[in-house]
Amino acid sequence: MPLALQRYNAVIESWQLAFNWDQGVDFQVRDVRARVLTDMAWVTMKTFVDMETGPFNVTNVFEFHNGRWFMVHHHSSVLIDGEVDQQIVNG
Repeated sequence: MPLALQRYNAVIESWQLAFNWDQGVDFQVRDVRARVLTDMAWVTMKTFVDMETGPFNVTNVFEFHNGRWFMVHHHSSVLIDGEVDQQIVNG
């Protein structure tokens, strides 16, 4: 199997959990910020899946091609306790 196809399959498998949740999920999005240019845009937000875990920092990057927007990058990471306070102090 070509390496590109292996990588594609790995990405799809990693997203299957998110797309196939059988149970209801308390999903909240806060602090959404977007920047849109002619053919590129990025969105940042805090996403809460459950309140015990804390927020995920999420970044999505989009490109505009042939009249349609395509997500070309997604990243999320969990905030570590105290990370917000540290960002304010060091920011």
